[in-house]
Amino acid sequence: MTYSNEDSLFCSKCGKSNDVGSLFCSNCGNSLKNEEIVEEVSTTQENLNKNQDVKTEYINDSSKNYTDEELSLFLEKNQLYYMEKFRVIESTGSKVSWNWCSFLISGYWMFYRKMYIQAILYIVANFVLGLIPFIGWIGNIALWICAGLFGNYFYLEHVKKQFCEISCADSSNRDMLIQKRGGTNIVIPIILLIIPVVIGIIVAMFFAALGTMSYYYY
Repeated sequence: MTYSNEDSLFCSKCGKSNDVGSLFCSNCGNSLKNEEIVEEVSTTQENLNKNQDVKTEYINDSSKNYTDEELSLFLEKNQLYYMEKFRVIESTGSKVSWNWCSFLISGYWMFYRKMYIQAILYIVANFVLGLIPFIGWIGNIALWICAGLFGNYFYLEHVKKQFCEISCADSSNRDMLIQKRGGTNIVIPIILLIIPVVIGIIVAMFFAALGTMSYYYY
């Protein structure tokens, strides 16, 4: 191998010091240029191998067992928004990422994104806090804010869990399972919106009928 510094090149054959830019050794005539090229190629190949190892390590990250195409298929709607939010969460390690939908319509949004367990727990917690005067109301406000701050993180964890369960299934049905477990469910949020309206109408009709009976009675 030819060793070099800023002022000289050393022949790998006899060790003679030569001027920088010399093509042949002044002592034995050994080609210095060819060995320098080999050294540069070897260094370049070594750097490429290191880059490839880093790339392979990133691809084989166990925390991400799905491709971007599969993630897009799972999300179904607003893919670009959530993929960007997930990328920021994973690259920075921060769980905080504001989501207006998870803040304003927390439980409905969770049902819409098929996070059923999270939605039920949120509604139960909201209901229990609502029974506690003052402190419970403050707790409800804190719960809304937390839903807005951590909604994207909770959704990312939900996505990872679903893909982990999908990976254990038959690979031939992978796309079908992704579509089935992912996507959105608009039916449950609509039902939850209709139920209070229906109850309100029934209660209003009941008191109206009660008032009419009282009028005739008197």
